[in-house]
Formats: sequence, structure tokens, C-alpha cells
Amino acid sequence: MAFLPPPLRPVLLVYTALGVALWPVPLLNRLHVESSAVIATVAFFAAGLSSLRWFRTNPRADPLSFSRVWLWQEAALLVPLLLLTVAMLWAPNCGYAQGLLFFVLFPVVTVGLAVAIAYMLTGLRGRRTRLWFVLLGIALVVLGPIYDLGLHPQFYTYNHVFGGVLGPIYDEALVLRPGLFVFRGLTVLWAVLAYLVGHRLHAPWATRLSLLPLVAVAIGGCYLGSGWLGINTPDWKIQQTLGGLYQTPHFDIYYDPASLPEDELQWMAEDHEYQYARLAALLDVTVEPRIRSYLYPDADTKGRLTGARATNVAPVWLRHPQTHVLLDAYADVFPHELAHAVSREFGLPVIRASRAVGLVEGLAVALEPPDGRPSPDDLVTVGYQLGTGIDPDLPGQIASQLSPFGFWTGRGAVSYTTMGSFVRYLLDAYGAEPLKQSYATADFDAAYGKSVETLALEWMNRLHATSALDLSAEAVVQRRFMVPSLLERDCPHYVPPYVRAYQQGLRDLANEDSARALQSFTASLDQQPAFFGALNGWAQLTLAQGDAATVQARLDSLAATPLPAALLLRLADAHALLHQPQEALQYYQATLQQLPPYTRDARALVVLRKALASDPSAVRTLTRSLLPQHQAARLDTVAAPAAAWMQALRLAEAGRHEQAAAILRTTALVPNLLPSETALLQRQRLAWLAGWLHQAGFPAVAERYALQAAQLAEQAGDRSGRAYARAFADKMYWIQHHTIREAPPLY
Repeated sequence: MAFLPPPLRPVLLVYTALGVALWPVPLLNRLHVESSAVIATVAFFAAGLSSLRWFRTNPRADPLSFSRVWLWQEAALLVPLLLLTVAMLWAPNCGYAQGLLFFVLFPVVTVGLAVAIAYMLTGLRGRRTRLWFVLLGIALVVLGPIYDLGLHPQFYTYNHVFGGVLGPIYDEALVLRPGLFVFRGLTVLWAVLAYLVGHRLHAPWATRLSLLPLVAVAIGGCYLGSGWLGINTPDWKIQQTLGGLYQTPHFDIYYDPASLPEDELQWMAEDHEYQYARLAALLDVTVEPRIRSYLYPDADTKGRLTGARATNVAPVWLRHPQTHVLLDAYADVFPHELAHAVSREFGLPVIRASRAVGLVEGLAVALEPPDGRPSPDDLVTVGYQLGTGIDPDLPGQIASQLSPFGFWTGRGAVSYTTMGSFVRYLLDAYGAEPLKQSYATADFDAAYGKSVETLALEWMNRLHATSALDLSAEAVVQRRFMVPSLLERDCPHYVPPYVRAYQQGLRDLANEDSARALQSFTASLDQQPAFFGALNGWAQLTLAQGDAATVQARLDSLAATPLPAALLLRLADAHALLHQPQEALQYYQATLQQLPPYTRDARALVVLRKALASDPSAVRTLTRSLLPQHQAARLDTVAAPAAAWMQALRLAEAGRHEQAAAILRTTALVPNLLPSETALLQRQRLAWLAGWLHQAGFPAVAERYALQAAQLAEQAGDRSGRAYARAFADKMYWIQHHTIREAPPLY
């Protein structure tokens, strides 16, 4: 190391220690966005402080000496780059090429800024330059995210020191937005400005025309146009992009008119008000001011605007309470996100949340209405019994999940479910007041007079005392609790090419371009022939073209591989179209066995398809790429009762809910079914009628059907189905007394 300049040697030692320290740390031991951000932060201070010492030894530093210092500091970054490359021997990194891009964007650009600032500070000939450099670095690290995240409805932040955070931790696929490149270009401009100022200070005799005004104007232009350039996302940018606004007593709903018809928007507005009233009553709170609800037409739009592509969010710390939800996921996630918006009323000052992240998410899960799936209590109990993701020391697990590290490093489904079950116990056993009192600071002793461990033990004892469990719970636990966390994955953030092709196929389908969708699915299968998602899309479109033989041959070739329910259904349809009813029945039955009990809609649809196995013309109508109303018209010519049921379903899909309800109410039960299948259709008929009549504007009749469905579900031992039907009936009762749209005549 004798050939190295003395000021550089401590930098190399720091980089070596940092690289070795990252080796055992999951996620950070792979060259990617997180590790690049950590390296950039350390590099800013290491390179900057080293350069200060370097320039002080040459008080009249010229451009040549600046270039020499800058090049040496950049070359030193090869040390952490090499160490993280070596880590690939035990920490596979499928996204190494993208990691190199982040390494250039983050540490390499940041070091240039650090050297330029050091050059400028030494030119000032002032005292305590090291202190001023450190304070400036800390200010850049802290104030940037505060401005971005604290004042804008976004979940990304770009930073002159650490580079940036591209989105929520729950998003597997990162959103690489153009604004990142613009912002790092802005960092380069700041570095150029600092260099020019430093050069003037070091060489005041220089007489050439200064570039200072031009660079300053360019920097100012970037900040003035930050919203348009993608550096920030102001409220007006989202509102202008979505384009639609619908107001209710408590909400401003922003939406894309092209993706949300007026009647569906009214039903969603009605649901907004109902969910707000439900939460306000449960917690005895009101939210001021009005709540902004952003409904995004697709994940690409949401990711481009907020940085959160798949994660639905509710930034409680902003001035206006708000939720950001994907339109397709609305029914599943809006009550959860709205619970966050409501909980801000009793959160900590400024951030309006709890210091315990486990309470933040646990409260939102606890306040979710029944959704037809097993309850968090059942899932935790079954997970505990199976030893799947649930720690035998449940009280200890609850205590650890209160902290951000304990919550986020665990498996997401486990953390959310256990905390949701625990918080629901607190709400049921002690009421809302002590929960609100303890929420902000997680001070359970002051609110309950008991420690969190004692409360968790009470909760665990209640779970153990539960004798009846939902039949679907084990299937859900095995599917959800086994999903590894981001820290457990070999290739976090990496989306293989065949998955990207599949995702493009889904976008093509959403754009109603079936020809391009088929090409995308085929391209995915060319890279990964056994990828079930692309196989399902390919089979669906190939059946729509009438080529059942090709679908049968390809799926039959996978007979040694257990097929998921979606592909078994495609295979059953193919056999039915090829006039092979016995084989079709076999695969329809296999599909039913694969589907868990809580997928009631899907199971009922398969039962109806099974009843039509011997009618290829009906199956052909159901598999063709026709508009729902056109499928319904063709099914009108089929005499089988199952065809009438499917006709009603297609009419409902087309928005003709009242007509669909009239057909289903007068259609006979499907004959020749197993008793369990007949019972399933009886319950689903009531559930479908309740939903359609609600959408047709007859909440009183919908309430009656929902109560009947709840009664049948109780008789069948379907606890989650009963809870869902009862919750729907409660909603219908509320709508009758608080409706926000004009009601039609009685049905």
C-alpha cells in the first residue's frame, strides 16, 4: 500500500470493513439498491473527509490536483464492489447487472459530490471544515426524505447522499422511474457547482467566463419542475393524472373515469361511507379533514406516481388523511388502508402513528371486516398447531413484532396475522379506549395495568380454548405462512425474464389485446415451459381460438407434475370441447379438490362447468373471447339449468344485475349433483342474489338474501362464510338508512 496516497489509506480500510460487515447481513450482502445506498452513505463521509485532508495539504489546489483526488476516491470504490461480488459465492445475486447500475448511480455519483464539496470547503479557508462537512451530510440525509415523504403522497425518495429508496419494502419488483436518473443528474450538477465555486476560491486569478450562472439556472429549473420531472409527486400530479373526482360526505375520491364506470363508482362511494361509519363506531372517533381516496387503474400507473407498485398504502403522516389503492384490489384492501387513516386520530404527534409498527399493522388487520376467508384467530391457531411460521413462544413473538426490526424481518403474512389477532383480542376484551390510549407509545402497562407479555398470554389462552376452527385455515396457513420474507430470498427484487413476459401478457389482456397477450405468454413459456401462470394464460387464449386439442396435448404432457386448479380447469374444458365428458368430469372433480373451501365463488363455478361437461357447445361459449352479454345470449339457447345459472352470472358481469337476479331466482337447481355440491350452489345462489340486488339498488331484499345465506352457512359449519354473509347483511341494513344515492322502487 506504499504507492497509495496517505489520505486514501483510511478510506480503503473503511471500505474493507464495511464490505466484510455486509457479508453476513441478508439483503445487504447482495449488490443491489439497498447495499448501494449503504455504501453511498459511508462513501460520502469517508471520501469527503479524506478529501478535506488531501486538499488542505495543497491550499492552492488546481484543477489537475482536483481530478487526481476525485479519480483516486472513485477508484477506491472498487473495494466494496469486489467484496460484494465475492459474496455471490454464498449469497446468490440474480440481479447483479442491475446492481452494477445502482452502484454507479449511488456510490459513484455520491463520491463525486463529496469530493467537490470538500474542494469548496477547503477553498473557504475556514475553521472546522470537517464539522461543517459532516453537518451538511447529515442534513442532506435527513432533510431530503423529510421533504419528500413528509410533504408528498409518495413512497420513494431520492437523495444526494445515499442515492434513494425506490419504494415500500413489501414491493418485490422495484419501480425504476426516470426521475431517479434526473435526480442523480441533479446531484452531478450540484457537484459541478461546488467544484466551480471551489475553483474560484482556490484560484481567484482565473479570468475565464464562469459556468456558475448556467449551472445554477439548471439546478433551479430542476427544482421548479420537480413534479413534472418525476423527482417528487405532488398531490396535484396524481389528481391531474387520474382525472376524475367524486365527492361524498367524508371523502374526495380520485379515479380514472376510463377504468371505473359511473355505476361502479357509486357503489364504491357507498362502500367508502359505510366502511368509515363502521370504523368510527368501533373506535369512537371522527376523522378531520376530509379523506382523500386515490383509486389507481393499474399497478404501472400507481408505481409511476407513488413508487408503490403493488403495495396499497395510507400515508398517515401527511396533512390530509388519504389512501392509495389499486382498483382491482379495492374490496380486499380498502378497509385495511382506511383503518390506517382513521387511526391517525390517536397516533403520535406529527407522524400520527404508533411507534410500534406491529400495532400499526395489527390494528388495521383487526379492524378488517370478515372477507369470507378464515379469521386471523383461526390462522394463528392452526399455524401454532402445525408449527408453520408461528413461534411456540407466542407472547415472545408478539413482543418482538412490536419493533420495526422484529416485524419487517419476519414473514409478512405471519407478522400481519398474529398482530391482527392479538389486537382484535384487546379490542374485544377491553374495548376501544385502552387500545387508543396505548396505541401511540405502546405503553400497555399504563393503559391496561398489564404488560404486553401478560396480555399476549391471555390472548394465547383464548386461542387455545377455541374448539371449532375454520376448515379452510390449514390450506391458507400452508400457502401464506410459508412465503419467505424479502430477507430470506436468494434473489430479492429480481424478476426473471419469463415472469416479465408473463406480466406483459396480463397487461395485454387488460388492454383487450388477446393476440399480443398470446405472444407474450408464448414468449414466457419459451423460456420456462412449466411456468403455470403463463401456461394458464396461454391455455385460456388457445381454447378461445377453438384449439382444444393443442391445450389437451400440452397439459397432458405435464401429467407427472401436480397441476394447480386453474390448469386443471383448462384441461377439463379441453376434454369437454373434444367430446370427452368422462375425462372432463374427472378433471373438473380434480379442480374442486384443489380449491380450498373458502373459494366459494370459484368452487360453485366449477360445479356449474361440471354439470355442462357433456354439452360441448355450452363449454365452447364459456371459453370463447366474447363479451359477457354475448355469452349470455348464446347460453339462452341451452336448455340445461346449469346454462341458465351461467347466463345469469354473465349478465351480472355485464352490469345487468336486476335481469341476472330475475333469472337466478326462477331457475331450478342443477340436477345430478353430489349433495355437497347442491348445498354449495344453494348457498351461492343466495350470496349472488344478495350481491346483485345490492348493485341493482335493492338493499332491503339483498339483506334478506344475505341473512338466509348466513343461516345456510352456519348449518354447513362454514364459520367464515357465515361471518361474511352477516357482515354483508349489516352493510345492507346501514345502506337502507344512510344511502348516498337515489334508491329505485322496491323490488
